[in-house]
Amino acid sequence: MTPEDQLAQALRAQASARGREAALHPAPRPPLGGPRAALQRQIALALAVALLAGVLLGVGIALVSLLAPGVLPTVG
Repeated sequence: MTPEDQLAQALRAQASARGREAALHPAPRPPLGGPRAALQRQIALALAVALLAGVLLGVGIALVSLLAPGVLPTVG
């Protein structure tokens, strides 16, 4: 057996041992959250609230302009 074959065999054995160990003892998950994740949630919530407010305002203006023409001032 050549030295290259011995090295390849040793590397295969090491890799299979690590694979079995990883299957038996999975790596711990990183903690969820953190300051960056909290900031991203706050930004997403603020954008969702702003979008909802814009939709409601747009629907309200559209309804007023359809149901009571002439009430809203003209633009331009």
